[in-house]
Amino acid sequence: MRPVTLQLADMSDLDIPVLRAEIGGRVSTWPVELHYFPACESTNKECQQLAQHGSIVLAERQTAGRGRRGNVWHSPLASNIYCSIGLQKTLEARYLGLLSLQVGICIAQVLREQGFDAAELKWPNDVLLDGKKLGGILIETRALTVDTFFLVIGFGLNVHLDESTIQAINQPAVSLSQHSARAINRQLLLAEIISRIMNSIMQFDLHRIDALLIEFNQYDCLRGLPVVVKNAGQEIHGVHLGIAKTGEIQVRTDRGVELFSAAEISLRRAPGDAID
Repeated sequence: MRPVTLQLADMSDLDIPVLRAEIGGRVSTWPVELHYFPACESTNKECQQLAQHGSIVLAERQTAGRGRRGNVWHSPLASNIYCSIGLQKTLEARYLGLLSLQVGICIAQVLREQGFDAAELKWPNDVLLDGKKLGGILIETRALTVDTFFLVIGFGLNVHLDESTIQAINQPAVSLSQHSARAINRQLLLAEIISRIMNSIMQFDLHRIDALLIEFNQYDCLRGLPVVVKNAGQEIHGVHLGIAKTGEIQVRTDRGVELFSAAEISLRRAPGDAID
């Protein structure tokens, strides 16, 4: 897909009809329904209620945004990107964990194409810039049949955060505007990220797993490094070896190579502070 070059622009409201047309031009295999909210509890919740394949929910502010394991997502008004995409996908349940990695790759690709060369990913769902948290991914699923699911793919990115907001976040955080000498046009960024996610998720199948894992390695900020896995109150030390074909993390410990799923653990680099 062709990258979109971000133009100099003052921060302004999104032009929803134009954005809908831009996304529709890139995703031509099914209708796209874009829903815009000045504020909502969470875009994931709105998308779940719509339960419509091809639905996109955007908000300028979330009053109850959340991340993995119920973490709060800070959502100041008209400063960032808050988006959820609803898609119906047929895939064996044990491979669903790979989809978060695919979404992360899409976001990191677009960011690097736009000059944010320090964009990285932290398994399973964090987007980093210069080692600090830039955004996150939250995918929620509802089974329709034994191997068909309705996916709500939520992602958030810090675009404009002032220093006081960054200091209030309980982990190292960053926004795109801190790493750019030019104003950032959210509209163009959204059009490219959303369309790339939608196309890549719908094209994903089991034949693409090896390629996905190789590509994720290019963005993985912890691969090959010492890590600490927090699991059921225990801290397990080891070396991050990469991602298994079912989306679990592989860690070499003193007991051998162990696999951990995203639902079970918190992961951080060792030594050092968590980027959880």
